[in-house]
Amino acid sequence: MNTSVTPSIIIRSYQSSDLSACQAMILDSNKEYDNDIAYYIHALQTDMADIEKNYLQIPNAHWWVAVSTDDNRIVGQVAVQPLCLGDPIYYQTLPLEERDQICELRRMTVVPDAQRRDIGSRLLATLLNFARQHDYRKVHLTTSTNMIKACTFYQKHGFVKGEIHRFSLNGLNVEKPIQHKEHFWEILPKPFIFKPQDIIPEEDQQRMKLPPTESKYCYEQHFFLAL
Repeated sequence: MNTSVTPSIIIRSYQSSDLSACQAMILDSNKEYDNDIAYYIHALQTDMADIEKNYLQIPNAHWWVAVSTDDNRIVGQVAVQPLCLGDPIYYQTLPLEERDQICELRRMTVVPDAQRRDIGSRLLATLLNFARQHDYRKVHLTTSTNMIKACTFYQKHGFVKGEIHRFSLNGLNVEKPIQHKEHFWEILPKPFIFKPQDIIPEEDQQRMKLPPTESKYCYEQHFFLAL
C-alpha cells in the first residue's frame, strides 16, 4: 500500500521495526540547525512514541519511510495527519467549513548524506497523492525560519508562506520531560503573530536567521499548498 520504487530508493509505509531509526533521524536532524533539543525530545514523548497508534491507526493519516535498497537503511520519512491532530491550536483559528479539509504534513526528514537525491521530493509526492485520494483540499505545515533549506524546499514545491508565529523560549526547561501537552507549542507563551503583509522589524529579521538556542526565540513559519 502506498509504495513507490525508484533507483536505489523505495518509499513504503512505516513498519513497527522502523521506530528506532525514525526516532534517531529526528534527533540527528537537530545537529544541522542547532535547534532546541526540547522540541525533539517532545516529539519522541508524544506522537513518535507510538507511530502506529498515532498515524497508521488514525483515519486519513499515514507515515512513510524512504529506504536505501543498497544497505536497507532508512534515509527519510514524512507523515500526515488531519489538521485537528497535527496542529490543533491552528485548527481552532480557522473557519469551521475549512478545518476538516486540511491535513498537516509532519516530521519530514532526510538524513544529511542522502540529501540532494530527490528523496524529499519523492516523499512529498507520496504524501500529496495520499492527501488527494483522501479528499483533502489543502496541506499545511510549519517549520522554523532558521531552517532555510527546509523553507526553500517547500517553496520550490509550490507551498505559499502564511503567518509567522514568534515564541519566546526564555525559561524553557529542557532537562525535564514535557508532560500533559501533546504539542510543543502548547508549552510556550502565546505567540506574537506576523501576518504575510506585515513589515517585520529588522531585529526580528536578524533573529529569524539564528538558531533558537542563540536567539532565545522560535519563529514558526506556516506554509500552505492547495490541492
